[in-house]
Amino acid sequence: MKQIVPGFWDIDEIGNQVHAFMLEWEQGITLIDTGMPNHAQIILDVLKRRGIALHQVRRIIITHCDVDHAGSAAQLRRATGAQIVAHSVEKEYLEHPNLRKPAVFWLRPIFALLMQLPAFHQRPVVVDELVVDGQETPEGFTIVHTPGHTPGHISLLHKKQRLLIAGDALVNRGNKLTGNDSPFTPDKKNATRSIWKLAKKYGDDFDKIVFGHGDAILQNGGQKVKSLASQIFSSET
Repeated sequence: MKQIVPGFWDIDEIGNQVHAFMLEWEQGITLIDTGMPNHAQIILDVLKRRGIALHQVRRIIITHCDVDHAGSAAQLRRATGAQIVAHSVEKEYLEHPNLRKPAVFWLRPIFALLMQLPAFHQRPVVVDELVVDGQETPEGFTIVHTPGHTPGHISLLHKKQRLLIAGDALVNRGNKLTGNDSPFTPDKKNATRSIWKLAKKYGDDFDKIVFGHGDAILQNGGQKVKSLASQIFSSET
């Protein structure tokens, strides 16, 4: 594991193609996202090596339904008994993963076949706790509804730690901060609005950003998101 701020770790044992995170706080352990379906045992092994009993994992917060973020949610829920937390709009996609489809039509049959492979087969998971925009969680996160990549995508802001967990609302590959314009982002207008929201409403509240994809930004993160939003919207005028 790689510590980002005190009590908060990137579970880098699953590799760097996608990121999952662990928060240790007063009431136990919270996982944020769960990687691919074949990452469950890796995450469980990491917890055991750190001396964390599985019953200490109290909550699993899912930023969105994609197989690389929620792929091991069902297995980890079963192993730990943790509560699954997600946005109210994302609930049906987690409980019925087949509803999630690429925005590009020609990719849909390929994606459907891929999802049948064991490494990509996402099991449905029941959502125990629904959250909405602006809600404060017991861990100290503010829920920021950032739709576009998926309808119920959330980012998590920890104001005390000045940390933003961006999920797939933002991407930082090759130290280049961008929005998410992948074929799996069906609503690009709302995705852009979500960047504006992060910048203008919350940009003064965080310095550090972690992403589903790409390296963490450890300083001046809020300013960088503000600059990105200004760049995007100035190019549209």
